[in-house]
Amino acid sequence: MAETRGVRLGGLVLGSDDPERLSAWYRAAFAPSAEPSTVLTMGGGRLIFDRRDDLEQNTREPGRILINFYVDDIGAVVAHLKTLGVTRWIRPVEHFGPGLIATVEDPVGNYVQIVELAARPGTGR
Repeated sequence: MAETRGVRLGGLVLGSDDPERLSAWYRAAFAPSAEPSTVLTMGGGRLIFDRRDDLEQNTREPGRILINFYVDDIGAVVAHLKTLGVTRWIRPVEHFGPGLIATVEDPVGNYVQIVELAARPGTGR
């Protein structure tokens, strides 16, 4: 099979019985200056919050999909999330192969990973 070219992930749709509330949480947590909307554009991709009536209020399998946010300063992001009252930490900040990672639950139980990659020699990052 030939390699597929020109394909890129444009967004991730998160279904919810209250997409406005879920969108507000993600905005407050990761993009506080973004305008209220059920589409949050970040880093060239989009999180889209969709009203669904075929879902339970909270996810049954929170680890099925992991939403990753790459950040420059994991300590600052974790501190910010704590000021928002986030208490559902699945994994506190810990080292993993290429850097640091922490995992938190969003309001409906999805796992959100916050990742800070270690600087790579000669790349400035």
